[in-house]
Amino acid sequence: MEDGKETGGKPAGEPKRRGAKAPGSASRQRGKTTRLQLHLSELTAKRLGVHCALEGRNLSAEADRILLQYLAQHGKGRELFDQPGFDPDAL
Repeated sequence: MEDGKETGGKPAGEPKRRGAKAPGSASRQRGKTTRLQLHLSELTAKRLGVHCALEGRNLSAEADRILLQYLAQHGKGRELFDQPGFDPDAL
């Protein structure tokens, strides 16, 4: 009796679909991320893309690093986000 299903599937621990990560292979992140859409000038977007490509960095992570550093030094209300031991120059 055959039910039409193949018996040879993917090995255990292997992703079930393309682009999926195997269990335990998730990348480490600093914390929870939030999706945000920003409208940048064409020049700024190009410069950020070139900078990230030359440095070999992720575009979102680098934008996060740049904005966090700027806001830590110049942003209004930064006392609300002060964290002990936070050094924006170390970013």
